[in-house]
Amino acid sequence: MSYGILSFGAYLPALRLSRRAVLEAVGWAVPGLRGLAAGERTVANWDEDAITMAVEAGRDCLAGVDGAVEHLALASTTLPFTDRSNSGLVADALVLDNHLVTEDLAGSRRAATSALARAARNQGAMLLLASDCRETRPGSNQEMLYGHGAAALLLGEGKPIAEFLASASIHEDLVDQYRSADTDYDYALEERWVREEGYFKIVPSVIEQAAREAGIAVADIDRVVLHGSASVARALAKRLGLAADRFSSDLVAECGDCGAAQPLVMLAHALEQATPDQYVMVVGFGQGADAVLLRTTPVLSAMKAGRGPSRYLARKRELTNYTKFLSLRNQISIDFGLRSERDNRTALSAFYRKRRDITSMLGGRCRECNTLQFPRSLVCVKCGASDTQEPESLAGLTGRVKSFTEDWLAYTPSPPYVYGNVEFPDGANIMLEFTDFAPGEVKVGDPVRLVFRIKDFDPKRNFRRYFWKPAPVMD
Repeated sequence: MSYGILSFGAYLPALRLSRRAVLEAVGWAVPGLRGLAAGERTVANWDEDAITMAVEAGRDCLAGVDGAVEHLALASTTLPFTDRSNSGLVADALVLDNHLVTEDLAGSRRAATSALARAARNQGAMLLLASDCRETRPGSNQEMLYGHGAAALLLGEGKPIAEFLASASIHEDLVDQYRSADTDYDYALEERWVREEGYFKIVPSVIEQAAREAGIAVADIDRVVLHGSASVARALAKRLGLAADRFSSDLVAECGDCGAAQPLVMLAHALEQATPDQYVMVVGFGQGADAVLLRTTPVLSAMKAGRGPSRYLARKRELTNYTKFLSLRNQISIDFGLRSERDNRTALSAFYRKRRDITSMLGGRCRECNTLQFPRSLVCVKCGASDTQEPESLAGLTGRVKSFTEDWLAYTPSPPYVYGNVEFPDGANIMLEFTDFAPGEVKVGDPVRLVFRIKDFDPKRNFRRYFWKPAPVMD
């Protein structure tokens, strides 16, 4: 039995905004963006945020993994709730036992790597999630460089795919960027200052310390996962005496910088490509640095198939309309007319009583006739037996579109409003709101999977509700 990473997962939204489209929209005002106008970035749909992306990354990580999760930690700089357990909501959506420790980690883009370094020292079992959905000022460099995404690591004793060897951390209050509590956007300092005084003076020391504690030379490291630009990685490689190709791709061209989630997204991508018995160094940067040294094991070869960011990178829907991007991210106010004027107050007492049904998509299976239904009820809808339903989540099931309506009159932040009846195995039929389908894409008989998304917003009370929606099945 050894301690390390037992499984990994990731999630990247399907929407991709072409950086060229951003330049064409705002280049008249900010021509300097031309140098950043290559590639694309991930964009969260209107019903996605740090919580929903963390749920998807967690599902990817836990797929096919046995054993209970006793500790869930969620790292993010964009948690939607300041005074509510965001990690607790994620735990319910993942249908985890409620006798577990949940914690929200925030305040730094190093929140995830600091937790990883702490876990390496303390060897605590946990599901570590990192998710960020950072907003950007129109026309800014961040609008070009940022992306939205999440990643997950299952840590514990057993047969890990990568063993922890050592970790090191250093705190230096070098302010490379920040976001105050009452503002929406990050403020970044001059790039050369951050590079010369930050990366080049802080990062080498933690890498060298972690390698020294593990009893290896820096030259022995096979892969370095660094949360930083490709140019910084090249310069650090020269300073450390490493070949530049030992630094893993920063993925900025494909998805952008996903904030606190980026080091774990990059690590998941590196694990997809790694082979057994390689030394992997993970480095987080921001007001200091963390370095965690891992060694991959033969278990990796069997575990990595079918999980991680690569399949999400391959699954994408192009977004070339810059105005739509701004609307999806609530940065312009489209007049959707009277149909959008409604009070979305949540009855929190009713939600509490039905919280597991809603958040965990918990239905019932009849012990007498095996019929599955949602929601649970005292009487089976098929055989009429009373009090025979055992709780069962539908969240992981694949359904089939039985009927649907594509409504251009009803309100949704991303028209058309698509809803319909979805049929699940063993009899469950549910009327649901669809997501991630392009206009005209839904067909009767299509297979669909359920994803955890924002149901609606309550702007009067600054609350948001979540529920499950059918989405296209991934290849």
